[in-house]
Amino acid sequence: MTEPAIHYDATTDTLLVQLRPWPAPAPGQDLSLVGGEDAGEDLVIHYGPDGEPFAWEIERASEHPEHVTAALRARRAATLGPAAAA
Repeated sequence: MTEPAIHYDATTDTLLVQLRPWPAPAPGQDLSLVGGEDAGEDLVIHYGPDGEPFAWEIERASEHPEHVTAALRARRAATLGPAAAA
């Protein structure tokens, strides 16, 4: 299993925080759940085929420390459990 990653593109000031490895869809699973939704200014949360958050994408990341903090807390909770994010 591949470890989730954090990617920063300095040319676009975009930060991608993967919360978990990409899940394989179950046979017959509804892939319409895959996608992303705007969750705030310059913030998109991407969902896996299981309908659960997969990654946070922050545009103009250097201008949104609140999104960066929230994304890292979400990754910590996904990795270590919800109590670790507190």
